[in-house]
Amino acid sequence: MKTGILYNFKGFILFTGVLVTASCGSQKDTVTSRGMQNLTARYNILYNARIMLEESERNILASYQDNYDRLIPVYREPSEALSQPENKNLDKVIEKVNVVVNEKAQSQYVDDAYFLIAKANHLKAQYFNASEFFDYLYKNYPEEKEKRQAALAWKARALIALDRFEEAGITLDTAFKYLDTDRRSAADLYATRAQLHIYAKEDKQAISLLERAVRATDNKQSAIRWSYLLGQLQELNGNKQAAYQFYTSVVKSNAPFGMAFSARLNRIGLEDEMSENGPAHRIQKLLNLLKDDKNREFIDQIYREIGNTYAHQGDYEKAREAYETAARRSINNPEQKGFAYLDLAELYLSEGRYEKSKSYFDSALRVLPKEYPGYSAVDKKASNLDILADRLSIISREDTLQMLARLPENEREERITQLTKGRSAEPSGTTGSPASTGMPFATTSVQAQPPADGKFYFNNRLALSQGFSDFKKRWGNRKLEDNWRRSLKSSTEAISNANQTHPGQDAGKITSSGTSVKTMEDLRQSFLKDIPLTKAQFVASDKKIASAYFDLGNFYKDILDDDQQAIESYEELLRRFPGTDHKLPVYYNLYRLYQEKDPDKAGEYKAILLNKYPDSPFSKSILDPNYSQRANEQELALTRSYEEVYSNYLNKEYNTVKSAVSALQQEYGHNKFSAQVAYLGALATGHTQKLEAFEQALKALITTYPDDQLITPLAQQHMSYINANREAMSHRDFALVGYDRHEQPFVEEPEPQIVSAAAPQKAKPDEAQTQDPIVADAVEPAVQSPDADNPGALANTSGFSQNDSTRYYFVVNVSDPRINLSSSRFGIGQFNRANYRPNAIKHQLKALNNQNQLIFVGLFGSREEVTRYAEQIMPLMKQIMKIPAEKYSTFIITGENLGKVNDGEALEKYIEYYQNTY
Repeated sequence: MKTGILYNFKGFILFTGVLVTASCGSQKDTVTSRGMQNLTARYNILYNARIMLEESERNILASYQDNYDRLIPVYREPSEALSQPENKNLDKVIEKVNVVVNEKAQSQYVDDAYFLIAKANHLKAQYFNASEFFDYLYKNYPEEKEKRQAALAWKARALIALDRFEEAGITLDTAFKYLDTDRRSAADLYATRAQLHIYAKEDKQAISLLERAVRATDNKQSAIRWSYLLGQLQELNGNKQAAYQFYTSVVKSNAPFGMAFSARLNRIGLEDEMSENGPAHRIQKLLNLLKDDKNREFIDQIYREIGNTYAHQGDYEKAREAYETAARRSINNPEQKGFAYLDLAELYLSEGRYEKSKSYFDSALRVLPKEYPGYSAVDKKASNLDILADRLSIISREDTLQMLARLPENEREERITQLTKGRSAEPSGTTGSPASTGMPFATTSVQAQPPADGKFYFNNRLALSQGFSDFKKRWGNRKLEDNWRRSLKSSTEAISNANQTHPGQDAGKITSSGTSVKTMEDLRQSFLKDIPLTKAQFVASDKKIASAYFDLGNFYKDILDDDQQAIESYEELLRRFPGTDHKLPVYYNLYRLYQEKDPDKAGEYKAILLNKYPDSPFSKSILDPNYSQRANEQELALTRSYEEVYSNYLNKEYNTVKSAVSALQQEYGHNKFSAQVAYLGALATGHTQKLEAFEQALKALITTYPDDQLITPLAQQHMSYINANREAMSHRDFALVGYDRHEQPFVEEPEPQIVSAAAPQKAKPDEAQTQDPIVADAVEPAVQSPDADNPGALANTSGFSQNDSTRYYFVVNVSDPRINLSSSRFGIGQFNRANYRPNAIKHQLKALNNQNQLIFVGLFGSREEVTRYAEQIMPLMKQIMKIPAEKYSTFIITGENLGKVNDGEALEKYIEYYQNTY
């Protein structure tokens, strides 16, 4: 019997081979040829391809590591890095099944081939190709109901991986429109839709869909994964009992060990929250986990949870020890090590220990993978920590100085002496606990004890170091002697002294054992002079604190996206300084921040603005969401109108200027350019009428704009000049004329701007005095740098330094190379003439490889001089610059460093250097 069966089977194989040969030689669509194609496609090509595909899928997903500190994704989607080892195998899969598509087109398995091609592309993380193949399958095989539904589910997953959420939503809408819940892909559709809701922070909808997905799936591992995610979502939304139940189901299931361990950790936290057990009970449970050898791989996570528990109850020293242990014991999990570093960074930041905090932020960035979703936020915080530390130090310093100011003089001296001696005897790095108020620094008073170690200015090592650094920059290394600030010490000598260090002396260094008596005495004297002893000084100190809080709020809101910290900073500002100049923007920012968090609080701040300040732009923005856009459009139109008037003036079309000035004033009323427009009108009058009319125009300008700080001082200078030269000017046909070598010059006309990288041209002797010194608005040709005649400065591109301490420039960095800056430079010239003697400082233009334009103003002989110039001009920049504020920024630079800034990349490097140095 067996022999007969074997004989018949061999005959069947022989017959099949003949048929295959025959079919290969014929292209006719016969029943026999279709049968053979179906046979070879299904049992040869597709079967082997599926086995290879499943093997690659297992390997890729095995390499995927979930981060249980954040919401896990619905699916473990491949990345290019994870897929790389399997790409060769997946390419073979695609090559195999392409045979079915190209050579077995008459078989009934072509749709299966397309599905495998699409899935192989998905596993290779080539999501665009995958979505296109799934889409082709859906559109071209209408009878394949099961595969079409599955194709839509996979297409949506591919689109989500490409961040094309809107298209993914449309795809899912189509799938749900014809959803057959009996099909296996129904669970995938529920889960994929849930992922979209999670990204949209619509947790309730996501929970409902995931629960349906768990009930619908026959894949046990998918059910476990989605149950864990449900636990996370329920916990996130405060549903502790439901979260506990989902975590329990994961613990009792055949979940991956890492997931089960994380679920167990989460359950411990929930148990304590739902019971009356205190933190000690939770810590004991966590310590018990350390006794199980199976948990050795997760020691870092256990200690992090212990650290979090201690931190929550305010025991920061034990929290720090736990975090340090977590970082030290974390070997194979870089993310967990990075998280421990972040915990330590935040802890030190809350204590005001910025150097330590910065160090741990940097360590976290070195360890965390750049793919970590929060990486950019951490990087942003670390990069801007100097700004944060600066504002917090300002608050600390001014609070301390105000506290000292309230003490009687003899007690003040004794207190400072005690503090400095105490600090010098104290090891560096010691610090107390954060202020109990929750704010970075506690407010001090006469009766209050000094703030905690890290908060009080004289006990803050970073603040002391910065203070000593500032002292040295201004006064140099002064000997400990009476009258150390005596005027006999010239600024040149001070700078020279600052760059010298005596043998064996490390001035400014604070050692681990404390600070030298000399250093502390210098600091003591430096801070004594800054104690606010008069009402005006107290007001100035309060303004510094208020501005620092305002900057902190803006920093948290705009840079770190930390709404809670922003709210705390703004509200502390209002609590301490209810009449602050910043109150309107603070009210508006709090209104916006509270809109979703606490609508009632948002309503309170809204009511303050609308009831007390109805005409403010903030109230108008609340009532009309498009107000800001219209205001911006109006400001652009005003700027264009000013540019037209200025252009007419450049072209000497003086009568047109006068009529345009009148029309502009009538159309826009009083605006930020009003005084400047009136000034152009006055100059046009001077060019077309006699002295009397010009003089009346200047007087009208001074009377109309008495508080203007840009134009009115300039007009007053002109009046002084007229009074001194009235006899000569009264004989002219026009008050302002071209240069006449026989008359005293008066007005130097602005010239069209030249934007180029040409070197400066030296004026010929005959041309040297063709410009009037009072209205010095001429725009010089753009130059490569003020050091163009110093090849060594241009060649030195190794880095930036403060070696060149006697040549400084104030720079306006314009990010758009196409903007014509003539009118803005005209405004800078107006400011310079109003505040400095003629030709004392000039402004020039430097173009950076068609990337940026730099207007640099100078030369200033010291950092103090250029800083004073910056402080004077900055409040007027909105009037001076005729371009949007987001198009320009300012900084200070030495001549040597300016010579090194020759392109956009060098500029970015310098700005980073500037932020860290200045």
